[in-house]
Amino acid sequence: MTPASGDTLTLPKEPEGAGRIKSLIRVSRYLGLKKIRLAAVIILFLIGTVSFILLSVMLGIAVNSLTGIKTVDTIYPVVATMAGLSVLSFICYYIGYYLLADVIQTALFRLRQNLFEHMQTLSLRFYDRQPIGELMSRVTNDIDVVTAFFQVPLGTLLMGTFMLITTMVAMLWLNSWLALVAMVAVVLLIGIVWLLARVAGPAFGMLQERLADLNGLTEETLAGEKTIIAYRQQKKMAARQSGVSKEAYEVGVKAQVVSLVINPLTVLVTNLDVGIVALIGSIMIVKGALTVGVLTTFLSLTLLFVLPMLTIFANYNYILSASVSAGRIFSILDEKPDIVDRPGAVELKPVKGHVVFKDVNFSYVSGRQILKNNSFEALPGQKIGLCGPTGAGKSTIINILTRYYDIDSGIIEIDGQNIYDVKQESLRKQIGVVLQEPFLFSDTVMNNLKYGRDGASEDECTAVAKDANCHEFITRLPKGYDTILSDGGSNLSQGQRQLLTIARAMIADPRILILDEATSNVDTRTEKNIQAALRKLQEGRTSFVIAHRLSTIKDAHKILVINQGEIVERGTHDEMMAAKGFYYDLYMSQFKGRVSEILSE
Repeated sequence: MTPASGDTLTLPKEPEGAGRIKSLIRVSRYLGLKKIRLAAVIILFLIGTVSFILLSVMLGIAVNSLTGIKTVDTIYPVVATMAGLSVLSFICYYIGYYLLADVIQTALFRLRQNLFEHMQTLSLRFYDRQPIGELMSRVTNDIDVVTAFFQVPLGTLLMGTFMLITTMVAMLWLNSWLALVAMVAVVLLIGIVWLLARVAGPAFGMLQERLADLNGLTEETLAGEKTIIAYRQQKKMAARQSGVSKEAYEVGVKAQVVSLVINPLTVLVTNLDVGIVALIGSIMIVKGALTVGVLTTFLSLTLLFVLPMLTIFANYNYILSASVSAGRIFSILDEKPDIVDRPGAVELKPVKGHVVFKDVNFSYVSGRQILKNNSFEALPGQKIGLCGPTGAGKSTIINILTRYYDIDSGIIEIDGQNIYDVKQESLRKQIGVVLQEPFLFSDTVMNNLKYGRDGASEDECTAVAKDANCHEFITRLPKGYDTILSDGGSNLSQGQRQLLTIARAMIADPRILILDEATSNVDTRTEKNIQAALRKLQEGRTSFVIAHRLSTIKDAHKILVINQGEIVERGTHDEMMAAKGFYYDLYMSQFKGRVSEILSE
């Protein structure tokens, strides 16, 4: 039993305003993983930018030389210097970009790894709170957006920033008054872009949310394609997808407002800026306060001063979207696991399987109690059946025994040791699980079997496969144990997948077993094979069997009947049938249904 849909929570939203800037700075820190190379990139870009700016200064010197002397001999050294500066600038930028590529790929690799590894540490409650489509969007789309920011504009932005600073210094050094004139227009441009960003920033956040909705719907549609076709709902699903996609389109248009406006706006401001500098500079020349060479240099520097602004603003949509996506990524990285080991937790030593519940209470959501004062005991080697209506709390008892969730109050002990005093990993290592819906990985059959226990040999896996009645069908597969299973084992039958999960649990060799009804939706022959494999698996182990068909737990040492979160009856099958209580009614309702089914056949 999991939280009701009405109780689901959502992941923290991405930050806004200053929070987005902090997220962008935080994600940029990943570039510092290779500090020496990053420092080399900064130095090379700085040298390359200074060399590039000096070209404008040399141009002014050349102009002044020509106005004072009527021979071209004096300009040759200036031209040679300019050629040398051009080559130096090219070499610095080339090597800088080469090193930056390695720095960027290292940063992206570590960011992806950190995100995935951190998600493996989070508790099941985290996954209960959010649709898989939303999580997939953050793991894929948001990482792709940050990747695009690092790979496409980052080098250009870094170079543009250095050019902006060095150009400003050069202009102030040449003529501070004229420099201030050139900067006025740029300040105006920054103000306009800031106002546009106030609109575009939230729009990028909404765009990522709409894309997450679109991903979730697409995933759900593909997973349920058989049902959609069976109920002839293709047009309805297409219309629903079209509606969500249109919402993403409308928000996307709004989010692109900066990139749509900034280029023509920057061209306008640049032309005005150059015109104003040329006008005021010409007046200063007439008054003898400025030389033609300095004005020539200043006009060149004015263009170079606006050029990096154009570069930065042209990539502003990358910056905004990356800051939003970084915030969404860090909202996961900042998530803390709900289930943690207590200080001083010890390893759970090999157990015999004596399980005790004492007055256990539990709720998925505060104020909504699911289990109420549950107490029972399972002796080593016993088979315990769990039955009751849908939603009664059967699976919840299993979830808290494995510490997928923490209880509100009470005590759970294994061999006299409180499970909250031991490390989670050592606890789960001794509990095997076979679920009703078997899950296999897109890997070889052998590797799926080895998944049960690190270090399991191929000979061990083969021997266990024989015990689990799956060796025969495995050897008939195209490559036997080396056959690659497709998504979820879809190239196997339901029964074959279940037999493999039983074999996997055998390889884990746990002392305690949790078995969800494992024979649903299989033919009679396969059911017999599965039941035989389960009996082999249960030998000498304490097992908890969640029963949907009560006939599968008739031989249990003890049956717990759960209704509305409470154990309302307990005992053997014969004892409770004689008592003619809740269990008797459940069993007879199933029995009558089975009789009707047989008669109809």
